[in-house]
Amino acid sequence: MITPKDPMWVPVMHEILDRIVNGTYPEGGALPSERELCDEFDVSRTVLRESVKVLTEKGLVTTWRGRGTIVEPSSRWKTFDPDLLAARLRYPGGELVIRELLILRKGIEPVLAAIAAVHADEEQRESLRQCFEELERWKHDPSAYVFADGDFHNEIIKISGVGLARDLFDLMTEPFTLARQGTALIPGGLELAHLQHRLVYECVMAGDGPGANAAMYEHLESAEERLNRLHWSEHRLVLP
Repeated sequence: MITPKDPMWVPVMHEILDRIVNGTYPEGGALPSERELCDEFDVSRTVLRESVKVLTEKGLVTTWRGRGTIVEPSSRWKTFDPDLLAARLRYPGGELVIRELLILRKGIEPVLAAIAAVHADEEQRESLRQCFEELERWKHDPSAYVFADGDFHNEIIKISGVGLARDLFDLMTEPFTLARQGTALIPGGLELAHLQHRLVYECVMAGDGPGANAAMYEHLESAEERLNRLHWSEHRLVLP
């Protein structure tokens, strides 16, 4: 998110990034010249070069002497870069990002739930209990429930003690929230999700690792099925 306190290169970088993602600047093609971009954005070459430097670090462009700045193939982009993820969600095809991330979650979160069930101490179980109470509190309010939903999953990841997973999932907060908002639109989706959350919660609290694994996988499998039923173009959502 751009703020008034950001350096001048930040909004320039975001605008160029958006144009790369939406195809205005296609893969394999060159960006406009430095002079053209400086004139368009009314910035100095120093500001523009800092923007391009950051885009290079994100894997989106490479500058070649005599050829200019070339847009790299999307296979070389740094997929989990937060700015890139946010940009991809703003354009057609963003739902594919969410579906791919949900597949990733199915491969990771059930294991983390099992670890949390086996290793949680009393203080951690109390924290999870408070998270589940928030789910109970908002189970009839989809707009509030999706954020309590995120807190519940994040708490399980935290309890598992797998720091790399926590850091990875932090990068994906926005697409995960959009996915939850989307699946909550399916009739009966919120009620089903809450029942599944309850089962995950009960298994973790009981120290049932295999049960927590199975319950989390079933929950995410169900979420994927609901997401596949959603007509994304009709229910495109924007985070506040």
